[in-house]
Amino acid sequence: MKTTLTLTLGLLAALASAQAIPAEMAPFAWSRGTLDLIASGDAARGAEIAQKEKCQKCHGDTGIAEDDESTNIAGQVPAYLFKQLVDYRSEVRESRDMKKAVRNLSLQEMADLSAHYAAQPPEAPAGGVEPPTMVTEGDEGRLLIGCNTCHGKNGQGLGFEVPALAGQKGAHFNETMNAFRDGDRANDRFGRMRFIASQLSGEEIAAVAAFYAAPPTEEAE
Repeated sequence: MKTTLTLTLGLLAALASAQAIPAEMAPFAWSRGTLDLIASGDAARGAEIAQKEKCQKCHGDTGIAEDDESTNIAGQVPAYLFKQLVDYRSEVRESRDMKKAVRNLSLQEMADLSAHYAAQPPEAPAGGVEPPTMVTEGDEGRLLIGCNTCHGKNGQGLGFEVPALAGQKGAHFNETMNAFRDGDRANDRFGRMRFIASQLSGEEIAAVAAFYAAPPTEEAE
């Protein structure tokens, strides 16, 4: 009886401790509350935060990066942007620079930033490249569906979780896919992108990147 009581008290203490952890410090999780928070994002306030935090140093004045290795975030799906910011802070997605950039942001500020950048016109793909089979059909033998099945016919992103690919910087796209393939990035839900990327060759990744990519910057040409 004494042992049972001790275990019960220990469990209650652990639960109390867990509940005492501020919600903003917890790893990202989809919920009705999370979606409501993202929907509450104020784009005007997000623009002010972006200016204050000097986001333009890496992502350009409107979310279009000035070099081919950085991320274009203009026109990106807001829920995807929000999740990445939370993942950087909780270090589920690793980046020393982004960890430093988001460490003092509240969840509401992250929602505001996401709304701001989602409202910006995205960079257009360079065009002139025929879509590879991996984009349009996938490969049934490797259990791979076409990229456009999840990311949209025009690579515009779908739903509240799947990012836009069209107009992304080519070098960044390649780096991201290789990070998924090598397991260096692991914040994809259920490991879907890690599985897909692990089945692709470097040449296939490069072909998909070339189809979706924005024109290379002058530095990258």
